[in-house]
Amino acid sequence: MRFRSIGLFLAALLASFSGIAQMPPNPTSLSSTLPADAPPKPNLSTTGNFAVIQRKFDIFAWQEFVALNWPVGKPGQPGPGTIGKSISGDNATVWESYMAASQVFQPGAAPPPSWGTTQSIPSYCPVAPQALQGKVAKVLPLIAKGNVQDEFTEAFTLSPLIDVTGKYTRYEIRMNKVEFDKILQGSANAPAPAKPWYIPANQIAPISFPAGVYQTDQIGSVEVKAAWRQITQSQASRYHTAWAYITYAPNANGQNTKCAGPLLMGLVGLHIIHKTASGPQWIWATFEHLDNAPSAPLAGHYSYYNNPKCTFSPACADQQPPKPAGGWDGDPTKTNTPVQVIRATPIPAAKNSPTSGINPVFQKLLHNASPNSVWQYYQLVDTQWPQHPGTVQNPQQCYHDPKNPNNPLNFACNGPNIDQGPQPVPSSLANTTLETYFQQAPGNKQAFMGNCMGCHSNGTVANGAPNTNLYSDFSFLLGDAQPPSTSATPERRLRRTPK
Repeated sequence: MRFRSIGLFLAALLASFSGIAQMPPNPTSLSSTLPADAPPKPNLSTTGNFAVIQRKFDIFAWQEFVALNWPVGKPGQPGPGTIGKSISGDNATVWESYMAASQVFQPGAAPPPSWGTTQSIPSYCPVAPQALQGKVAKVLPLIAKGNVQDEFTEAFTLSPLIDVTGKYTRYEIRMNKVEFDKILQGSANAPAPAKPWYIPANQIAPISFPAGVYQTDQIGSVEVKAAWRQITQSQASRYHTAWAYITYAPNANGQNTKCAGPLLMGLVGLHIIHKTASGPQWIWATFEHLDNAPSAPLAGHYSYYNNPKCTFSPACADQQPPKPAGGWDGDPTKTNTPVQVIRATPIPAAKNSPTSGINPVFQKLLHNASPNSVWQYYQLVDTQWPQHPGTVQNPQQCYHDPKNPNNPLNFACNGPNIDQGPQPVPSSLANTTLETYFQQAPGNKQAFMGNCMGCHSNGTVANGAPNTNLYSDFSFLLGDAQPPSTSATPERRLRRTPK
């Protein structure tokens, strides 16, 4: 018996060192409560087990996904009911009641509408058919052309993403009330008089957004970026959908001149970023629809891939489409040549394994809640978190082009010109619908952009700020702030090109 006890003790000890005993238990229910932060992580210097920590952040990411896609009640808050538990298996979501970036940063630096205000439909949009009255949920505008981040072209490119039907993918960015309130207050803390950040002149140091705290359930700043594609009614049973107007054909100042819709849009990609105490460089989670793209050249139905002969050849997969004469105009009625998309870095087995993966756990919970739930057709690609949450000396620079030290896309890890950083885990992360052209594919010279923290550490404040090189706390949104104007109808200015 003594030897057996010693054997059990040694087995338990080895298990504790390997991290198996510390692996967090799988959730057994779905919740509408948005988690404030991931549970405290074990000390890597003693355990050395990234898998245990990664599992905690992956569970945190899925809990965010469920809570943010819960049926909405008051703006920004969950309502009664259960995610996906409806006749259609779909529901209006909490995050879609957040404020859109284009609402907050108004032309002429005008004050944004009050929290919870729905997007206004431009006067030049067609009247919705009677059957869709009250169902139009959003406006997806093309707000600018050029090397900017907006709702049409992908980040840091001049290119759109075109699906297998030849239609453009559309994007939107929204923020929670914590971030919205901070933008209205500015750098001074309440009850000091507000100096709102939607006015560029007020964008002064310190630029720091509120962080979520695990111990107190205080929610931090949350930004959501979504990717949408046009779908047919016959496809709606596998997608979260929304009826949307699409505005397009902007003039030189980014003012749209045409509108199409309402069009049925299906959600294909979702970034969730949340500033927390354990992730002051924010925690980055990204989700995709199961039907987006394969991890290898395969036959089958995908939204962004229909050529089994297409490989990772630079002439074929994940390549920016050639720009037409006159540039991209965002016209949703046009049919364009599809972009062949392959997932360059397969989703880790720890996410999709049928026996131990976290995706099957939540997909099963969603299916059990409602067999026809559209939410069971989404998957977590990965969650990126900082190994060093504070400003810790880091000899591994996020990205520096060894052949060109003046490359404008050279990134510091923790803000402009600061080569101290978080050592993000995993070191790269890309969504096939949101970073299509920055995946880690062979021969892709821009693959370094796959580091979420490295990319967003390059975010700075808007034109018109006292110091336009001022670091904007990993958010690009402050760069959308518009210059003041005396015009009664100011035009939207293009966002400053990221450095």
